[in-house]
Amino acid sequence: MKSYIGLFVLCYCLFLLLPAGPLLFSAKTAPAPEPTPTLPIQPDKTVDPDNGTDSQAVFKVLDANAGVIYTFSERDFLIYTVASEMPASYPTEALKAQAVASYTYYTNEKQRQKDNAALQGADFSAVPSTFPETYSPEGLKKIWGDNYDKHLRTVAAAVDAVFGQQILYENAPIFAAYHSCNPGKTESSAVFWGSDYPYLQPVVSSGDPLYPNYESTVTVSDADFAKAFPELSLTGDTATWITGTPTVSPSGTVTAITIGGKTLTGKQVREALKLRSACFTVNHHTDGFTFTVKGYGHGVGMSQVGAKAMAEQGFTYDEILKHYYTGVTVE
Repeated sequence: MKSYIGLFVLCYCLFLLLPAGPLLFSAKTAPAPEPTPTLPIQPDKTVDPDNGTDSQAVFKVLDANAGVIYTFSERDFLIYTVASEMPASYPTEALKAQAVASYTYYTNEKQRQKDNAALQGADFSAVPSTFPETYSPEGLKKIWGDNYDKHLRTVAAAVDAVFGQQILYENAPIFAAYHSCNPGKTESSAVFWGSDYPYLQPVVSSGDPLYPNYESTVTVSDADFAKAFPELSLTGDTATWITGTPTVSPSGTVTAITIGGKTLTGKQVREALKLRSACFTVNHHTDGFTFTVKGYGHGVGMSQVGAKAMAEQGFTYDEILKHYYTGVTVE
């Protein structure tokens, strides 16, 4: 009997000597597995939970395709999101601006979707198209390779510097839309979505036209053009499929274009042909339709390329945000 007791004590002591490693993932079973990634960098300051910014607060994200809900600490989610939305090589103030804009956007989305039963208990499902692949240390390592440690520390430091801050309009978190780049002026939310937010108004974004990929060209054959619009009657002379002169907003978005006798928005054309933006001109020739496209994204709210340009000029993250979002405070 004594020998068994001695063996138990020995095993217990050996167990205590084992090194403790960080748990990168944990899963729940209801309503679906919930992997919980944590990053190997911890915040270097304590955030006041009384302000609603406890680093242990979480975002629950539904992967609608897989039917899986992922649970992240707010801080980890922000690091993954900034890493997915903006190059880590961008200036620190631009990364900070992106972190605050992202946190505001998803805080707003969490509140807006709180009664949405389709989310199955998650907070939201609209996340970068790279989700969930890039929302793990392994995913970021695939993107950054040997620069993983360097880039992770850069992005984490930017997030930690502004963690918990939001963009407010009349003391409420805004719908903090953002995009890659625009033709040199941001677009009104009313033009692109039909909803007019007072803080999503057109502003000059002078750094955007200097971006190397600011302009793109897409040529679509007559046959592929017709396939893209199956609801339209596109027959006869292909040169007459688009008629009249498109209507364009002051910021450059095509608001109305007549195709096959039907008026469409530039947004509809962009989606059908997978153009980089709804700011385009089009010409027809023997090879089909050639679209010259300016900018990338919907053009509403903060321009990421514009934020980079402003940061390089010495503007701080809050100055960048107040430029792109009219009449807001950053707190």
